[in-house]
Amino acid sequence: MLIAATEIAGIAWPLAVVAVITIGIGAAVQATIGLGMAVLAAPILALIDPDFLPVTTIVMVMPLSFGVARREREHIAWSAAGLALCGRLPGVAIGALLISSTGSGTVRLLVGISVLLAVAASATRFHVTTSTRNLLIAGMASGFSGTTAGIGGPPLAVAYQHAQPATTRATLAVFFGIGSIISFSGLSAVGEVNQRHISLCLLLLPGVLVGLALSRPVISRFPEHRLRIALLTTCSFSAIFLLIETAIETLG
Repeated sequence: MLIAATEIAGIAWPLAVVAVITIGIGAAVQATIGLGMAVLAAPILALIDPDFLPVTTIVMVMPLSFGVARREREHIAWSAAGLALCGRLPGVAIGALLISSTGSGTVRLLVGISVLLAVAASATRFHVTTSTRNLLIAGMASGFSGTTAGIGGPPLAVAYQHAQPATTRATLAVFFGIGSIISFSGLSAVGEVNQRHISLCLLLLPGVLVGLALSRPVISRFPEHRLRIALLTTCSFSAIFLLIETAIETLG
């Protein structure tokens, strides 16, 4: 009885509360700028319980993404989301093949460096548009980086940095929502989903829903011209975290 009273989903209740608050903050950020939940929450969640990654965080993307897409459905660029998803499939396949042949360390390092270079180029006069070619490339890069390094957001964020904020949020939400279903289906097919993950998802779900609700008043106060800076900053943070994590794993 004491264990049951002091643990939630097998986690000490103070840490469980931290996990819910963390995912809630990440959800609020992603629902405001278009991405950021996994980037901000993953490092802390991994320290609390490694089982949070990747299955639980992938599942949490679903209600958040579809909540944002429903809220801003009139701003969804369906053709753009479709093109990016078409590019995602070969990107996932290439990433899986490369990891199986070379290992993840080198690939993750290259992904981190590539994201930083893309952000650096975007911060200059290099202007990325949401053309058919760029969306296919961004979708493929997202599938590749998501499969090999767990950060699939930055390529699409770079492609959409100059779009209207509502269009960026809504379209990225569709892409991430459907993409997370694809990823979850793949993990389920190879037996990587178990009862433990379901318990952890139920633990985090309230935080995601609260974060989604809190983002609505934040959006009305968030300066539109700051969206691009927020996107590129989040992409940079994800790449730096990936490089640090890869270095620690390599040296360890």
